[in-house]
Amino acid sequence: MYQSKQNTDASIEKVIQSAGRHVLFLSADWCGDCRAIKPFVQNIKDTITQTAGWVDADRDANIDIATKYNMRGIPSFVLFQDGQEVSRIGHGERISPQQILDWYQNTL
Repeated sequence: MYQSKQNTDASIEKVIQSAGRHVLFLSADWCGDCRAIKPFVQNIKDTITQTAGWVDADRDANIDIATKYNMRGIPSFVLFQDGQEVSRIGHGERISPQQILDWYQNTL
């Protein structure tokens, strides 16, 4: 099972505002859909980090980040390029690992 890394709002902001591609994964331990996807997140992360950075955010601990980027549902995957949002998937919808990988591949 994937264990999200705890990050501060400042460290998350630093990653997503840096040059290059970065995926923000927003989840929460209490979220049923997040728990459903967690067994597959490490594989998703391993695939994505071949071409992009990765940063974890917790919906409760990083509420300022979630609010700033208008992330209302979880789990969410948000792609940033050079500090700008490019695309997102999730937001409270149950999504499959393949949908996430297809979403990311379509952004390349």
